[in-house]
Amino acid sequence: MDEFSIELGTDAEGRAVVAPHGEIDLATHTQLATAIVELLDAGKVDIVVDLSHTTFLDSTALGTLISARRRAYSRKGSFEILCSNERLLRIFQVTSLDKVFSIREA
Repeated sequence: MDEFSIELGTDAEGRAVVAPHGEIDLATHTQLATAIVELLDAGKVDIVVDLSHTTFLDSTALGTLISARRRAYSRKGSFEILCSNERLLRIFQVTSLDKVFSIREA
């Protein structure tokens, strides 16, 4: 199993980019949630989650993303997911979350 980590950055539009590396699951989802909440608390309300280096998502990961989107929107921010992994995209489609999230190819 790969070590989970989160890389933080900023994109060309000035949005905060959160790039999880590895599996987002029951054991790691709180790290993702904490990183996003800290950005929001610091006033960075436009969030991009880049799943380019994410290998797996479970239901707790989806719940974390839904909660993060809700928090960003409640602060008049934006929330976007970057994802090109067909397996991960399929999870969003099967759960109809592709209709909830703004998802674009990384």
